[in-house]
Amino acid sequence: MPRFARLFALALTLTLVLSHDAFAQRSTRQKRVRRKPFAAFSESAQRLKDSLSIRMSEPHEVAALSTDMPLLTVSSLTAESAMRDSLLTVARSQIGARYRLGAQAPGKAFDCSGLIRYVMGALSFTLPRTAHEQSKFGREVARDTANLRPGDLLTFGTKRRITHIGIYAGDGKVIHASTSRRQVVETSLASLGPTLLRKWQSARRLITLADSTGDAQ
Repeated sequence: MPRFARLFALALTLTLVLSHDAFAQRSTRQKRVRRKPFAAFSESAQRLKDSLSIRMSEPHEVAALSTDMPLLTVSSLTAESAMRDSLLTVARSQIGARYRLGAQAPGKAFDCSGLIRYVMGALSFTLPRTAHEQSKFGREVARDTANLRPGDLLTFGTKRRITHIGIYAGDGKVIHASTSRRQVVETSLASLGPTLLRKWQSARRLITLADSTGDAQ
């Protein structure tokens, strides 16, 4: 092979190698950039969760667990709104986490009830582990988006057994650990599909405003 041809082939090979390395480095950087917001958001949500838990343990906290039924009562609309916003912040921090049956690993993986248990834990409200057990908490409200409030729990299954649960995010959307999409998502109720929607059993309200006598409304 002529010397010029050998040099050209060597230069071409070197160019291809360098291009591949540069592409690999760009891909690695892009992956890191994509992961960073989720990791930072998750860490921020965990700090919020810890802060809320500390405030909930303080004696002057406006929220209190009802003794006659599993509800979290607050004394003002401002406090109620703040708690609902906080729950959604914690829930949204886990969007993108993988779905895995039995998992409760923030930033990594959840199943549907593990996600709800983690989110409600932000208010020091400890729920049982399964969706069926969680569905017994709170007060049942109408399954109507005009009536639902962010933070309400939506249960799915049969009258005898609840098999899936999510948290209402407002504007006709729900945050849940989706078995079909294999991750935590925020999606419209309509996009859940007819099969799951037919199994929508109830909406449960755990955060409620106390009236002037101290009883939950």
